[in-house]
Order: sequence, then structure tokens, then C-alpha cells
Amino acid sequence: MKAFLNREKVFIKLRLISYIGIAINFFLTVLKFVVGITGQSEALVADGFNSLADIFAGLVVYISFKISKKPQDKEHPYGHAKAEMIATFIVAIILFGFAFFVVIMSALKLYYGVLEKPEIDTLFVALATIVIKEILYLWTLKWGNLLKSTGLIATAYDHKSDVLASAAVVVGIVFARLGYTFMDPIAGLIVSLFIFRLAIKLIKESVGNLMDESPTGSIVKRIRKVIINVKGVEDITDLKVRKSGPYIYVDVNIEVDSALTVKMAHDIAETAKNDLIISNPYINDVMVHINPYDKK
Repeated sequence: MKAFLNREKVFIKLRLISYIGIAINFFLTVLKFVVGITGQSEALVADGFNSLADIFAGLVVYISFKISKKPQDKEHPYGHAKAEMIATFIVAIILFGFAFFVVIMSALKLYYGVLEKPEIDTLFVALATIVIKEILYLWTLKWGNLLKSTGLIATAYDHKSDVLASAAVVVGIVFARLGYTFMDPIAGLIVSLFIFRLAIKLIKESVGNLMDESPTGSIVKRIRKVIINVKGVEDITDLKVRKSGPYIYVDVNIEVDSALTVKMAHDIAETAKNDLIISNPYINDVMVHINPYDKK
């Protein structure tokens, strides 16, 4: 029960952070599109698409936790966690579309020489974005580490990537205002690379998850350490850890004293399972197989 309550608290915090991230990105998207279009900055409009991509990525996180909480049923005995990966793949395809659109717009402006000097307010918006995104990065990274959420930590580094993208926009606008107007659409092309990068990252995550990819080595090491520290566990002969949406599933073979009764061996296995679930709120299920330990 304690583990369940901890998980609920973690997910409530994750949802709150997702809401805040989506709200900020929505504000930045509207601001960049309006000021970028009226202020004649291709780079800022491109950065608007970058923020729009972040909204879609944030929605995936929110939807995944909402769907994955649905209980198991007859048709889905292993739950609904992999629904996140389907949504992630769809979002990645949409992001590729955004990136191609930005590339085409910027390339056409360069090809036909439709180059204009951006207004000064476009520069202010780009600079404000850097400040906002840097604060959001530090805040999200802090909670990602506290909640031990690899997904939230990855989101934090996406915010950091947005800082670099907006920095490119600032450089492009500054040079364009100094008379090098071709630099603004070039900055737009650079921003499109960040959108492509996010799309590729999401595809890799979705495919890896659908293929039962193992989580990071540090997580597997912590799982192994928790199991081996359980009193009565003599050795771990096999350990398989896989991701399914936001959750982690563990299959482990342990060795216990062959002289123990079935009840005693079962209690050790239950302790290992409970300790693992308490140690990490993302561990959804643990299957423990018991083998006799040969003391030689």
C-alpha cells in the first residue's frame, strides 16, 4: 500500500509538471507566431513550430500516464502502458512534418531572395524565450532527479535544447537587423534541425519500448543491488528488466538455500518483490523465480 501511495504522489507531481510545461510552451508558441509573422522573422516563426513540437511531446507524457493507469482487462492482460508508444510514434511523424515545413519556408525565402529586416520586438521575444526555457530546464531537471523520472530528466534536456535553438534565433535576428538579412532564414533552418532531432528521439524511444528495451544501466544496477541485499538471497542467476510505457517490469531468477521450506523460499521471493516496488515507483510488476543454491 505504501508503494501504491508513493506512486500516486509521484504521478500527481508528474502531471502537474506536464501541465505547467504545456502551458508555458502554448504561451511561447502563440507569442512567437504572432510576433514572428508581424515582425517579419522567419527564424522566430520556426522557433514557434519548435515550441509547438514541445506541446505535442508534453501531451504524449500526459496522455501516456492517463492511459497507462487504466486497469488490466480481458483483452489487455498486461495493461495499457504501450499506448504511450503508439502516441509517441504519431507525434514524431507530425514533428517531421513541422520540420519539413520550416525547411521549405526558409529555403524558398533564400532561393527567391524574399529577405526582410526583422522588427526589434522579435529579438526581445527570442531573448525572453532563452530566459524562460533556462528556468524551466533547471526546475524540471530538479524534479526529475527528485522523482527519479528518466522521462522528466529527458524533458528537462529538451528544454535546454530549446535554449540553444532560441540562441540561434537571436544570432540570426541580430545579424539580419545589421543588414545580413539572409541570416534570419538560415537561423530558421538551424531551428528545423532541433525539431528533426526531437522527432528522431521520439521514434527511437517508441521503437525501443515496443521491442522491450531495457532501461538505463544505472536503473538495472540499482534493481540488482536491492535484490541481492534481501536476506536469504544467495545469488542472482538471471535478471531481465524491460520498459512498458512509463513502467518497468522485472523478471529475476534467484538462488536460495536448498534446505529451506517452500514457504520460507516463497517469503524471500515476496520480500524481494516488495522491496523492489518500494524502491522505485515506476516498477509495476516483479516476477521472481526460485532456484536451489548449492553450497560448495
